[in-house]
Amino acid sequence: MDSVRWLNPDPLLAACLAGDREAWDRFVRRHGPFVQAEARRQLLRYLGRAGAADVEDAAQEVFALLLRDDARALRQFRGQASITTWLGRVVRSVCRQIAGRARAPAPAAEPVFEPPPEESVPARAVEEAILALPPRDQKLLRLFFYEGRKYREIAAELGLSVNSVGPLLARALETLSGRLGPSKDSP
Repeated sequence: MDSVRWLNPDPLLAACLAGDREAWDRFVRRHGPFVQAEARRQLLRYLGRAGAADVEDAAQEVFALLLRDDARALRQFRGQASITTWLGRVVRSVCRQIAGRARAPAPAAEPVFEPPPEESVPARAVEEAILALPPRDQKLLRLFFYEGRKYREIAAELGLSVNSVGPLLARALETLSGRLGPSKDSP
């Protein structure tokens, strides 16, 4: 065991740090209900929900954290507070991380637009319809379709938010489609 001086040495904790698997099992049995109850409370606080599977996952993450890297986190307990007070802080930290991961926005999938077959719309009609659009819509269509730019690149160039590019592009395409008309039998 390292040369850590505890104010209140706990023989069970010392045995866990020495690598005693039975001691670890006793530690988990003793503190598992508290860790789960605190995880439930913190998940409700941070996420507004705490299903049984979420609580179990959080508890597992806490115990895994305590053992990771040769029990580095568990070795940080110095006995200056009760073990449950210290574990409560660890559980809160883990639940904050879980909530942060849950709230992180999923990367926006860029829609894939399938242009109509070239033979169905005369190129001249498309050019004229595009030129009839407002300048921003013209630029949007040119950047996306002709230059193959990503939403974030278009947003930066036009001074827009990334989240507004998709709806603006969809409206420009709708306007363009309306200008081209439903007729597909043009030469």
